[in-house]
Amino acid sequence: MKQALAAQPASRAVRHLARTYLDQAQAACDRLDDPADTEALHDFRVALRRLRSLLKAHKGYAKQWLSKKLRQRAKDLASSTGLARDTEVQLAWLMTQQDRIKSHQRPGFLWMKERLQDRLGDEYADIRQATPSAFKRFRKRMNERLDLDKDDDAPPFGRVTALRLTEAAEDFRAHLDQMKTGVAQDEVHQARIAGKRLRYLLEPVARELEGGKDLIKELKEMQDLMGEVHDIQVFAEELAQASEEAGAERMRRMVELSLARGQDDPDLQAARRTDERAGLMSLARQLHDRQEHLMSRLTAKLEDGEAERFLAHLEQTAEQLDVLAYPEG
Repeated sequence: MKQALAAQPASRAVRHLARTYLDQAQAACDRLDDPADTEALHDFRVALRRLRSLLKAHKGYAKQWLSKKLRQRAKDLASSTGLARDTEVQLAWLMTQQDRIKSHQRPGFLWMKERLQDRLGDEYADIRQATPSAFKRFRKRMNERLDLDKDDDAPPFGRVTALRLTEAAEDFRAHLDQMKTGVAQDEVHQARIAGKRLRYLLEPVARELEGGKDLIKELKEMQDLMGEVHDIQVFAEELAQASEEAGAERMRRMVELSLARGQDDPDLQAARRTDERAGLMSLARQLHDRQEHLMSRLTAKLEDGEAERFLAHLEQTAEQLDVLAYPEG
């Protein structure tokens, strides 16, 4: 597309971007079979999120070919990989803690590590079996529908994006304002989602904007903080459930040994000394401390006015997009 994207008719730009994201998702999907490629799943999910965000933000310019069934299929494809990605993140964090684990906490650490590794293996097996063929069908259907729509009687993409950015910025500001009164976990999550929508709106036109890359960087720094807070919240729920299961498994093991052997049996004595819950509690404390640190950093950014400066920068960007949309006007 030789003409600047911002000056393209919105319907044409949306079709172009939809094909781009489908191609990116396909490239990542082709890498899922490589166990050494630790970013393939992440890249696949990002491409799908960009596609979903594009279609949701600009659905008025895709209504002739974007059926409800296709929108739902894109959502289902992303959702089907969510547990695997969460598990990858949790396992990666867990491994950063292994040098801090004391000897009496190691049974819990190893138990949790095995639990996550087993789940990740199962999830990847399902993904590799089902996702490539499912995505191939989805992409084929999307491209067929994209080829049908040639209506370019629409305002410039830059103008449409400027309007969407203004709306999304107000939503982001509202959640940030709520966080200033007390950094509630739910508000952090909602602000993270609003910030992600902003970034996906900005990314297609960032290279055409003066300071566009810097704006993306500013937003991503805030998003990364919020994203890690969210990951911690998800892992905290996982640890709570894991502790219940670990306690139940330990008790069942001890009862079985008590029924089968005498009270002085070495295996029973060893089972009494082994308690996974100590290690799980240690991990929970580390999660809590990390969350407190992240919350402090996030609060400092808000109090320092960093968010307000970003929003002011974003307002200037929306005005710049209007200019780019009508280069001859």
